[in-house]
Amino acid sequence: MKNKLHSIDSLFVLLLFALFIMTAMFITVSGAAAYRNASEQMEERFNKQTCISYITAKIRANNEADKITVGELEGISALCINDNIDGLNYVTYIYQYEGTVRELFCGADISLHPSAGIALTKAKALSFEKKGGLFEIKLTDAEDKTTEFYVNVVK
Repeated sequence: MKNKLHSIDSLFVLLLFALFIMTAMFITVSGAAAYRNASEQMEERFNKQTCISYITAKIRANNEADKITVGELEGISALCINDNIDGLNYVTYIYQYEGTVRELFCGADISLHPSAGIALTKAKALSFEKKGGLFEIKLTDAEDKTTEFYVNVVK
């Protein structure tokens, strides 16, 4: 009888330990999923906010009459910032290419491929339109969420 009672005690302890292990694994898996979700949301917000802040800062830093235009780089819509440095004309292009927002600084008379630009943040689409004293900018992030924002400029 004593041996049978001892086996039931051992079985109870073993079942309790198995329940503890399963609960610990469930909590670990749930925590990892929550962390991954939070991390993805933070990266998405970072990419979008970085892009918006960067474009806004570039426009405001170059806010002079006829210095900023909407143009194209090899058929891709781009924000063009024209500069004259020591008598030479340069252009800074901001555009979307192959899933990233890019910037390319080059001489105004040089034609470069869009892949030559420096990747800044992830994005699926980026478009610019000048409406009077405002630039309308539409950004579609990597998660297909479109954000539309406006930046005022000198006419």
